[in-house]
Amino acid sequence: MARRKSRRKAPARRRSATVNILGIAEGALIANAITQGVFNADLKTFFMSTDGGGSTTSANARAQITLRELISGATGGSYGTSGTSTLAKVGGGSSTISYGQSFSEQIKENLNDNGLRMVGSLIAIPIAFKVGGKLAKKPRALVNKVGKMSGLPMRV
Repeated sequence: MARRKSRRKAPARRRSATVNILGIAEGALIANAITQGVFNADLKTFFMSTDGGGSTTSANARAQITLRELISGATGGSYGTSGTSTLAKVGGGSSTISYGQSFSEQIKENLNDNGLRMVGSLIAIPIAFKVGGKLAKKPRALVNKVGKMSGLPMRV
């Protein structure tokens, strides 16, 4: 006998939204690899730097570009990758020198220095999490089961 069209399906059950801790960790490592490769600053420095990373005249600090500098450069300020300094002369007077390079040149240099490592990380991190997830399937299942029983909205 043919199935009736008027039969109702059972209502879909709602699951509470859970936070995947390993997914967050994987995303953070990928974001760190990108900021390290392009901006020469780790994720913490990129987001949390209060001095802009490149406000000092050292070569390493000028090579770092932070979110604060990106916002400053987008709103008409300096990206912090170059600047000028006034030096006092011994006999009196002063001279002004320029240091650093433009924003686009600094990005190119950072990619030349860190690009290969960045690409390798972007390939290796997801593979490592996939393989590690399969190897740790049973312990993860136990942790998730305990978390579900305790009512915690997260999983591993």
